[in-house]
Order: sequence, then C-alpha cells, then structure tokens
Amino acid sequence: MLRFKLARQRGNMNMFAYLYLLPAFVLLGIFTIYPLINTIITSFRLDYRFLTGDFVRFSAQHYVDILRDPVFWRACINTAFIAFICVPASMAAAMGTATLLHSIKRLKGFFTTLYFLPEVTNIMAAGMVFALLFNNNFGLINMVLGWFGFDPVAWISGVGIAGSRELYMQAYLRCLFVLFVYSVWSGFSLQVILFLGALSRINPQYYQASSIDGVGRWKTFWKITFPLLSPTTLYVYITSAIIAFRAFAAIVALFGPTYGPLGDDSRMMITIVGYIMDSLGNYLSPGAVSMASAAAVVLLVIIMVLTALQMRLSKRWVHYS
Repeated sequence: MLRFKLARQRGNMNMFAYLYLLPAFVLLGIFTIYPLINTIITSFRLDYRFLTGDFVRFSAQHYVDILRDPVFWRACINTAFIAFICVPASMAAAMGTATLLHSIKRLKGFFTTLYFLPEVTNIMAAGMVFALLFNNNFGLINMVLGWFGFDPVAWISGVGIAGSRELYMQAYLRCLFVLFVYSVWSGFSLQVILFLGALSRINPQYYQASSIDGVGRWKTFWKITFPLLSPTTLYVYITSAIIAFRAFAAIVALFGPTYGPLGDDSRMMITIVGYIMDSLGNYLSPGAVSMASAAAVVLLVIIMVLTALQMRLSKRWVHYS
C-alpha cells in the first residue's frame, strides 16, 4: 500500500514537472525545431520561389551547386581560420592572463572589470573601430609604424590587385592578420572571466604540495593548473568555435558589405554565414532561399561533427576532479 502511494505521488510530481516544462517545450518547438525542419526541407526544393512556395521537385542539386562553388570553399577556409587559428590563440592569451590575474592580490577586481569591458561592446562598433585602426591613410597602426621609420601598410586595401595572383595573396594575408587581431581581442574578455572562475575553484593544497616539493612554476602550470582547467578549456573552445562559425557582423564591420578590402569586390573575406546572407539577399530569385538553406544545413552538420569529434577526443585530455 505504501509503495502504491509513493508511486502515485511520484507520478503526480512528474506530471506537474512536465506541465511546468510545457511552455519551454512549446517555444522550443516553434522557434527552434520547426525552423530547423523547415530549413532542411527547403534545401531540397529545386528552384524554390519564396513568395509563392512553388518549386520544381525535391532534389539535392543545391548541395551539389554549393560544393562546386569556389566562393563557398573560400568562405569555409575563412571560417576555419577563425575557429581553428584565432580561437586557440585567444584562449592561450586568455589562460595566461587569467593565471597572472589570479596570482595578484591588489586591484584584482579592477583589472578583472577592465578585461571584461570589451564583452559589452557592440560587435559592429568594435569592428568599425578596428577598421579605423588599420586604415591605410590615417590609421593608428600605420602611424605607430611611421614613428619607427616603417612605410605605411595597406592593411585593408585591395586597390590594384585585380589580375595579379601575387598581389591578391598579399592583400589576403594582410586581411587575415587584421581578422586575427580582431578575433583574438573579441573573444579574449569572456574567456579570461571563465578561466578566472575555474582557477578560483582549484584546491590551493595542490600548489602548496608542489611548492614543498620544489616544483617550478612552469612545471606546476603544466602538471596541475592546465589539467585541472581542462573541463573549462573544453567548454570555452566548443562555445567559442560555435560563435566563430557564425561570424558575420564583424566581417562586415571590418571589410564592408563586399567582404573584401577597399577597392576589391571579390568577397575575399566572406564567411559561411556571409554566404548564407548573400543567398538570402536574392530571395526573389528562384532557388536562392534553397541555396541559403542548403548552406545553413551544411554549416549545422559541420558544427555538429566537430563538436562530437571534440567531445570524443576530449576523453583523452580532459580531467574531471
């Protein structure tokens, strides 16, 4: 009899729990699950017309067109550069800075607030500021280079590169450097805060034991600090990489709506999201929305595969204390 009453009470509690969760499930279904399913279906509609809903037939032709498009592969390379070069560099800088901040006693709160300020800065505004810093004519970077006797560098200029592969690659590398500096800066602030929180949870007895044994600081970092930070490192990398794969607004702010340096319209610095937005911009053309949907599905698959791969590989180096 007692077991029956307990089971009945448990069943009532489960029912009330599902009722409390129902609004969240409804919103999730309307704004996440339904758009996702609709995007996948739309990606297979050949020559889909957005205004009328007409299409020729279901086909994978749009995926074939995307994979044959050199602009899409350029977008993949630029996005991969942000996710696999800029993000790890930003994390390394943030981890080192957080370790130094954690070791100081005075003004720790002040410096923590100072490092967090970029996180509340608008992406477009920050990108435009960096574009001004690297401006070819009056940018602060070229001004500082001039103080040391260096000639101005055309950081974000594409004037005169048409028809020359060598000049194009030089302009591309300069733009990659500008993007690298901005990406490291933009992801730095939140990563510092996350690593600081993780450092504060490490038991100080580990460091006391290493100090008694006479272990140096560098070895202490690699043998104690880094392994104990590995769960936070995994979380920071996955979230930062996902944000990197969605990069769009910063590219527009840095290089303009053509995703390229000034004087060039080859969409040199386009990202996958930029490719999707360009396709959506031609939504009145037959198949444009389907192309955008197909590119969005490809982006989703890439993120899911990389996240699953990272979670699988993390079992070898992530240590949960």
